[in-house]
Amino acid sequence: MTPTQETGLSGAQLRQAFSTAFDRLEQHRDTVNALNVFPVPDGDTGTNMSLTMRAAIQRCPDADHPTADDIAQAMAQGAFFGARGNSGVILSQFFKGFGQALQNRQTCSPNDLAQALDLAREAAYGAVGTPREGTMLTVIRRAAEDALDAPASPGVNGILETAYLSACHALKNTPEQLPVLKEAGVVDSGGLGIVIIIGGLLEALDPDRSQALTAQAGLETIINNSLASLGNDAQSPGEGYLHQTLENDWGYCTEFIITAQNLNLPQLRQHYETTARSTVVAGDPQNVRIHIHAEDPGPAISYAVAQGTVSNVKIESMDQQNAEWAAYHLDRSAPTPAPELAPRAELAVVAVAVGDGLTGLFTQSGCAHVIEGGQTMNPSVQQLIEGIRRAAAENTIFLPNNKNIILTAQQVAANDPAVHIVPTRSIPQGVAALLAYNPLSPLQENLTAMQETIPTVTTIEVTQAIRDTTIDGVTVTQGDYIALLDDQLVIAAPTPEQALQQTIQLANPEPDSILTIYCGAESNPDAAQTAIAALQTNNPNTQIDQLYGGQPHYPYLASIE
Repeated sequence: MTPTQETGLSGAQLRQAFSTAFDRLEQHRDTVNALNVFPVPDGDTGTNMSLTMRAAIQRCPDADHPTADDIAQAMAQGAFFGARGNSGVILSQFFKGFGQALQNRQTCSPNDLAQALDLAREAAYGAVGTPREGTMLTVIRRAAEDALDAPASPGVNGILETAYLSACHALKNTPEQLPVLKEAGVVDSGGLGIVIIIGGLLEALDPDRSQALTAQAGLETIINNSLASLGNDAQSPGEGYLHQTLENDWGYCTEFIITAQNLNLPQLRQHYETTARSTVVAGDPQNVRIHIHAEDPGPAISYAVAQGTVSNVKIESMDQQNAEWAAYHLDRSAPTPAPELAPRAELAVVAVAVGDGLTGLFTQSGCAHVIEGGQTMNPSVQQLIEGIRRAAAENTIFLPNNKNIILTAQQVAANDPAVHIVPTRSIPQGVAALLAYNPLSPLQENLTAMQETIPTVTTIEVTQAIRDTTIDGVTVTQGDYIALLDDQLVIAAPTPEQALQQTIQLANPEPDSILTIYCGAESNPDAAQTAIAALQTNNPNTQIDQLYGGQPHYPYLASIE
């Protein structure tokens, strides 16, 4: 990629640069996760940032000649609706500010890029109730400030070089700004994520220069020293520090989106800053994403319901997160024995799913652990083993929820007699199987009951064709929305809603059946409501339930039972 100094980055080049940055973030996701040593992990920082950025990239238009504005606005919108965790919400605001600077821009000039980083800084800081230095915010700020001061003459490459070096230096200094990092001996995990993203942008433009600056900044040494402080060749965080965190009450990490007309963003921010901790409030008058820590999430959600429609709700116990985090590090810090842990459960369920809505659904319905994965992102054998290990049970029932994951799961089970596969081929089959699970029943009874649900579920999957083809007599043109009925291609239509409606009509649900529709991250809420209303009119005796799944690539999943 060789943008000129005069014209800067085209829309296609900007899209490719951020795609490379996402690839690098995904590549280093586990490292970013490992460095998260706050007493309450609040989810995995690397995973949350990666999923947020994936949502941003997936929203980018595939047109041959998009403008820089097209790409920037799409990424901002995708990141907002796909944001995960505190770090993900802050990253989504980075994209929002970046997009504001590129409004009406055909290309991203050097000056535009510097302004984009500065507005990204402003938006990121503005979303956080009480910004703390020594976090990803500091890394964003230092990169933006030095990019503004950099001369524009070297072009966009020069701006990114300055921003990248400044981000690396800011990251190295984060332990001096935040005592909890200094005590643990690590740099900030979210800050590392930002460094990786900016470095990925530069790599897309000039790989050799990116590599040279990485070595100049000593980034590899910074990361290795931090990892060593966590137990790779050195000590874990101090035992006293770990036990102290266990004595605190952390409450619940609570996330949701409020949708309405004319939402008052400052008023919402003031309310949650007053009534909760660690508040991040971001959005616009139509959609506001809330991320807070609260002892009781109920009042926070009740207040939100009074303001508008609430969706994408995710609630996690930070006390449980902290106990798992501290136990992990205490276990690694020999010779001091770890505190006595709760006995292993006799039976647990582990499932594969992707999308915050689906992940929450499986967790709330009884899964001990949900492994991120699905179509286009099949987890490895090692990832399955690790996920099953986290369930910490004598016997584990595993739900692949994708036909391409069943064989991998069977390889795990072949080497571990405590793993038992219920061969669900889709998310709807997995949901049905999980609803048949009874933790008080014996293993074999559960396996029988869960397997018997599989043939009772009709699965519908709506996605977008990536090439021209003809399958099973259905002619498909690239860009069409296609629907699969129990894995068989049956419909090609111009919109996902038409594909969904036509396939349900083809499936011809019985009057007393239950139709459940899972809306994906890319579905349009208004179009979905219109389609579901039409389905209810045409099927008056069928119970229709709509749930937010948040799954990528598939605007709709549906089941008929």
